[in-house]
Amino acid sequence: MSKIFKIVLVLLVVASVASAVLAVFAFMGKEREYMKRLLVEDKLAATLKDKRRIEKEIEEGKKAVKAAEEKVFELQASVKKITEQIEKEKAKNKEAVLDIASKKQEAERLKEELEKEKKEKLTISKKLEDLQFDYEKARKETTRYKNEKLMLEQKITELEEKSVDLDKIVVSPQASLKQEPREPVKESLRGRVLVVNKEYNFVVIDLGQNDGIKKGLVFEIREGTEFLAKAEIDKVYETMSSATVLPGGNINFIKKGNLVIESR
Repeated sequence: MSKIFKIVLVLLVVASVASAVLAVFAFMGKEREYMKRLLVEDKLAATLKDKRRIEKEIEEGKKAVKAAEEKVFELQASVKKITEQIEKEKAKNKEAVLDIASKKQEAERLKEELEKEKKEKLTISKKLEDLQFDYEKARKETTRYKNEKLMLEQKITELEEKSVDLDKIVVSPQASLKQEPREPVKESLRGRVLVVNKEYNFVVIDLGQNDGIKKGLVFEIREGTEFLAKAEIDKVYETMSSATVLPGGNINFIKKGNLVIESR
């Protein structure tokens, strides 16, 4: 019995030790599992923390992207507006350049016209000087003819005193001579065309202040008995005048030497 008891006791001890060992191993296993669980939970917590951080960063990134998109949209609108303004300025500059070119051409044209007008003025002035010279020459000849006429009248008067018969013969010439001074009065309102300016539609005639010509007088221009035009005096000089051809007349038909008669 004692031997069996011992065996049983040994077995019990072995079983107890085995149970203890198993319990220890089980406890150690649970501890390892618990430690693993803690590690996993720590990792899970860290992962969740990283996830929240990443989600926050993603949200902030989305907000930044949205803000950047809005900024880009604003910049695009600004660029479009500035581009439109640049195009408008280009169009304005183009119009300004064209306007300047047009004004430059107009200035050149006016300059050419001014030079042409100066040359025309010089030409007319030269013609007027020549006409003035011709008029003075004619006036001297007229004075000489008048003096000769007076001398003839004196001789006729002397002959009248010497002979009654001669007086009868000279009566008619004397009467004619007395009427002759009236002719210059009529001729003072008659003259000739000296210059024809077709470009500026005026003529220069050989009547002036010395002939009683005044601004505003209207003259008829004739070719013999044919009526050509009417002209109104606008500038009066001492021995000549310029007159504008009035509507209804054609300056192309007028030429130097045409007769001018005061219109009544």
